[in-house]
Amino acid sequence: MQFDSGLGVYYNNKKQPPISTGDSTLDELLKGGYRKDLVHLLYGDQNKTTNILLTTSVIVQKAFFNGGLGDGIRVAFIDGNNRFNPYTVSKFAASKKLSPRKVLENIIIARAFTWDQMTELLENRLKRLEDVKLVLISGITNLFPAYEKHTFEDLLRSISGIKAILSKNNPLIVITAQLHESSQFRPKGGKILSHFGNVLVMIKDDERFTEYTLIQHPFLSENQLKKWKPREPKRNLGNQSKNSTLDMWMK
Repeated sequence: MQFDSGLGVYYNNKKQPPISTGDSTLDELLKGGYRKDLVHLLYGDQNKTTNILLTTSVIVQKAFFNGGLGDGIRVAFIDGNNRFNPYTVSKFAASKKLSPRKVLENIIIARAFTWDQMTELLENRLKRLEDVKLVLISGITNLFPAYEKHTFEDLLRSISGIKAILSKNNPLIVITAQLHESSQFRPKGGKILSHFGNVLVMIKDDERFTEYTLIQHPFLSENQLKKWKPREPKRNLGNQSKNSTLDMWMK
């Protein structure tokens, strides 16, 4: 082990090519997308954050020279929302000229339906995975039973499990969470969760726009962007993919 200068770490981080999130507004906010050596926490609207995880699971499987992490890489998806949608993934994969079958084959999924299951997955099961380049954790604290001491002790153990796979494989980590019920700007999980993330982005969905706020980043300043919604949905009659079935993607 050796010591590196702070300036050296800064320049090394800047040299790492960003990985697109699949969301153009979020990419703009993050100046290109995710950074490989940073833990990203997206919290707020569940529909938006879940869709971002689904698009991310596809984008990273593009070739390295094409903005991904490499063809055929493995992705671990820990689902605390029970919202993994193979149709959405397949449709997005096809739009990126990737094989939906191969993309789905490279995503390994574990679902948690209780807080104990989520803790077990993150503390013990996650670190056993081999050759995983991306870990997506959807709704890490959605299953919180109550704000009691043992609950936060479980969360600390879960984060220790995530750190274990970081030290083992150094994958890209993207975590999502809800907003805290009694706060307009803190994630559910409080300081324990927010202090673990290197990059914090809050996403709120309004009737007229979606608001993206960069709360924390090692080398980007706080920022806020709004994506305005069209007053009337756009009709794209030439797009036949919306009428496709999942079986069609698997051919």
